[in-house]
Amino acid sequence: MSDIIKEKFQATCIGAALGEAIGMPAEGMTPQQVSSVHGGIDGFKSRPESDDFSPVQAGHSARQTEALLSVLSASAPLPDLQEFAFTLKQALNSYPEKWPQSTTFAWPPFPDGGHYTFSFAIPAARLLAEERVTTDDLVSWMQSLTPSSVVWQQSIWLYLRLLSYLYRQDPNTFDADEFLARAARFIKEAEGYFPGDYKIRRRMQVTEPLIDESLEHIAKSCGNVSTLAEDMITFVGVVFHRYHNDYRKALLEAANIGGSSEASCFYLGSLFGALGGKNALDSEWLKGYKELDRVMSVLDRVEETLIPDSQ
Repeated sequence: MSDIIKEKFQATCIGAALGEAIGMPAEGMTPQQVSSVHGGIDGFKSRPESDDFSPVQAGHSARQTEALLSVLSASAPLPDLQEFAFTLKQALNSYPEKWPQSTTFAWPPFPDGGHYTFSFAIPAARLLAEERVTTDDLVSWMQSLTPSSVVWQQSIWLYLRLLSYLYRQDPNTFDADEFLARAARFIKEAEGYFPGDYKIRRRMQVTEPLIDESLEHIAKSCGNVSTLAEDMITFVGVVFHRYHNDYRKALLEAANIGGSSEASCFYLGSLFGALGGKNALDSEWLKGYKELDRVMSVLDRVEETLIPDSQ
């Protein structure tokens, strides 16, 4: 089982980075703007220059992937906050075009109610699935990451629990309705460990009756896929529930909605990798992804130095 989890963990990271490369050119746009500027997203597109963003060439990822690589580099084996902050600052200096032009580096590096550091959950989910840590261990670790908001803590908990669950699922027998039931269970669990806020569960409850509506309608119920944690997590969960057996379809549908498409496509991609491993990813897109070697280099270092007991 450990070899399967290792492969799914790597596919989680690759699928996320690849997903962001698909969603990146639509970041901050409405569906109408995506259609007008890009003619729709049907694969890799360049991000045009705007008041908010510098141009980025097609086939490259952006800040979500930089945050993920910083998390992995700071994991020994769980992410260390100080090392993450140092590594993230280096990424911001090395690749300023990948970040919004208004980006400033604040302490702590957790956006208030935002999402770009949710990748803290990814190495934690692997360790939990491999039974190398307990839920109590992870609660203690997350409580040590201060000051961080309750919404951030609940988001990380929900995300890591879902990833860990998917690592142990067979994609051939995967039950999408059970996935949503688990999400509801895990957010209540998160509220028990990190009490004081109910935004995520409320957003999930508001969206649940719309589960069969158009994706654009669901996106509107999620703040047009805003940067808020509750909007991002709920939207991604609904898209994955609907298209869990079709990576390309899921990513293109989410990208063409716009909003915080870098993040929505990043987290969608990670869920596909967690469930189906590398076989779930789009092979044509993998060949065209310009930063695959860089992502793989970091993953190789994780196996060699940061997660030495994974063999």
